[in-house]
Formats: sequence, structure tokens, C-alpha cells
Amino acid sequence: MFGWTHPQGFSGEYSGAEPRLHDPVLLGAGAGLVEGTLVATKNGWIPVEDVRIGTRLLTFDGGLQKVKSIVRNEIWSGTGPCPETLWPLLVEAGTIGNGEDLVLMPHQGVLIESDEISDQWGDPFAVIPATSLEILEGVERGEPEGTVEVFLPVFAEDQMVYADHGALLFCQAQWGVSAGIVPRQGASSNYNMLPRFVAEKLLASTFSADDIDYDVA
Repeated sequence: MFGWTHPQGFSGEYSGAEPRLHDPVLLGAGAGLVEGTLVATKNGWIPVEDVRIGTRLLTFDGGLQKVKSIVRNEIWSGTGPCPETLWPLLVEAGTIGNGEDLVLMPHQGVLIESDEISDQWGDPFAVIPATSLEILEGVERGEPEGTVEVFLPVFAEDQMVYADHGALLFCQAQWGVSAGIVPRQGASSNYNMLPRFVAEKLLASTFSADDIDYDVA
């Protein structure tokens, strides 16, 4: 699938149920949870490809929240090679405090916790796109081989979902628009992702690896 050693649970085979005809599928994914990513439920960890409508996932702010829809996607389903802008990133274990390797889509959010950052509620959190992590040692892009699926769990509002034994992944309510689901508050508003250039500047000039904690969002 990639020319990497994959994190545990990340394989080239689809291990969930057969896709359903009404599942919306887009042309190419820049965000979402790559197949094999584990998500937290009240009964433990399950692969994201096993999540169904009605499954309750553990979230950072809202406890267990019901999934309203699942948007299925592929990293690339167009003609020719996958554009490099859509290549996933491999974040090596220990690079940003992660205990094992992580495979991230470039526009998937990373939740940063630091006393130097405040969100709109005054809490020490910010969301940056995973692609901005590319400036750090231990992060590289890899060209996908074959078909690699990405899953976008949809909730009534933006949520941060626990995944891969402690990481936090940003699930945007607006993902549901393609499935005909309008976010409860209109446009996503619970979390605001920083632009890449701002996030890179933040990482390069403000923080060091010892000063900041990272969670994948």
C-alpha cells in the first residue's frame, strides 16, 4: 500500500463489512481516517472501517457521540498517479509524542495542547493540518499503492475522536454535506484549523519538541 512499515492494524486489506451502495464515495481524500485506524467505543477499540451509522464513538468534549453517517472515500480514484498533495504522511513513533507510527491524511487536523496557545474559549488547544508536520524530523510523505480507503465519520457537530490508543482526530460536521446531512450549527464552528503557513511558523519558531504535546485530530 505504501513503501513504509505500517503501524499495527494498518494493512492493505479491507477488514470490515462489504461497502453498501448508499455509502457516498468522493474522488479523492485529503482528510479522514485511513483504513486500519482504531477508534474508541464503549466496548473498546475497533477499526474505523467497522463503524456504522448509530455507532457511538468516544469524543474529547462530548463523551460517547452517535455517528450519523459514514462517508467513504479513497486517497485517490482519479486517472494516473496520485498527486503528491494527496500522499499520506507517516509520522514515526516518538516524533510528536506518539507511541507508534501514525498514517495521516495531509489535511487531517492535529490538536496541539500548549500553555502558549488559546482557542476561542481560552483553552490551551489549537488544530493544525497534518501536512504542516512535514517540517519536523521523522515525518515523510509516501505514495499510496493500489486502493487505500479513507473513512469520514459524521456527527451532528464537530468532534475530536479518540483513535489509536490516545490520539485525537478531528471529525468535521461539514463532512456530512456530501451525504445530505446539514451540520446542526451550519458551518463547522467548534474548532478552527490554522492555515498551513501559520501552523508551520508556529512549529518552527515558537515550539520545540520538549515544549509541546501533540494529539492527532
